[in-house]
Amino acid sequence: MKKLLLATVVAAMGMSAAQAAPTVYGKLNVSVDSYDNGTDSVTELNSNASRLGVKGEEKLTDKLAAIYQAEWEVDVDGGDDVFKKRNIFAGLKWADVGTLKAGIIDTPFKDAAGGYRDVFNDYAHADIKEMMYGEERVENVIGIETDPKLMGGLVFALQAQQGESTTETTKYTDGARDSIGDGISTSLSYANKDLGFEGVIAGNFKSVGDFAAVGISNAPADAIRVGGSFDLGKIGATGLSVGAMWQTAEISDYTNLKGLTLDNPATPAVNEAYAGDYNKVEEDAWLISATYKLANTPWTFKAQYQQADTDYAVLGGASGDSSVDQWGIGADYKLNSQTKLFANAIQREWDNSPKKGNADESVYGLGMEIKF
Repeated sequence: MKKLLLATVVAAMGMSAAQAAPTVYGKLNVSVDSYDNGTDSVTELNSNASRLGVKGEEKLTDKLAAIYQAEWEVDVDGGDDVFKKRNIFAGLKWADVGTLKAGIIDTPFKDAAGGYRDVFNDYAHADIKEMMYGEERVENVIGIETDPKLMGGLVFALQAQQGESTTETTKYTDGARDSIGDGISTSLSYANKDLGFEGVIAGNFKSVGDFAAVGISNAPADAIRVGGSFDLGKIGATGLSVGAMWQTAEISDYTNLKGLTLDNPATPAVNEAYAGDYNKVEEDAWLISATYKLANTPWTFKAQYQQADTDYAVLGGASGDSSVDQWGIGADYKLNSQTKLFANAIQREWDNSPKKGNADESVYGLGMEIKF
């Protein structure tokens, strides 16, 4: 009887430990790519956001659990940084209500490009971050996200960013970023698997991001992003899904002007430290995409077109506008549920970009992805 009791206790302890054990996960995505930027051509081995992570959940009560995740990008091709920070956070999860997280987290604005919208996400030289604002993972954030069950499929996400007044976060602002909620990112999304529909609207308010056309990084910006995707198999086009996204973004409240002067009270003077820098940047961008899974085969085909237009003005200098267009097609061949081979072909054209000039870029590649 004692042996049976001891065995029962040991088994119970083992089950508890197993339930609390973290999950190790990741993916390795490696491709051989021929990249041409109009001036130079090179064959590269690229690690397309390969990653390694650990995550878990510790039950505290019937309705409350502690959650955590630590994820790093793994540089498979041997770059300078083998590990780079991705989503790293700790938080609390209330069953059927939502989660509270703090750490380094993708913005809700960035997440709004997921699903069947950006079908070349993470692929070297083709990710939308190469030409669009809003693909940021931000440090020093506190975020909440509701459970889909709370509001009948609607999910609300809100993220407050603390700038902590570093040089990197204040260069493109007129004041310190040292308070809670210096930047805000938020979204409202809805998904219905029965209808095959997913839609989202997201907003950034002084949330840091990059403007590729003018080469600006970590600039607080105001932006709106609207996206949706639809599984056309629900209306008879089996295997076909389509997606679309539109956004507009502009640098927030950035002038770097000294103020009115006595000599010319109608015209503010330029802050010499920022002369030649930008005091106005506004970007409008959109994309459409399609994914087709060939029935009863391991083949999936995809295509995407995207465009971004950027207006800019320089302190004490010229103004202008830049445009960029990108076309992409690809094919995936699934070896099993976790492994696939793929081939991609991408073309991008820059026009009047202060950073890129007038340039044609292309990337053609073959690769393999393994998830675990």
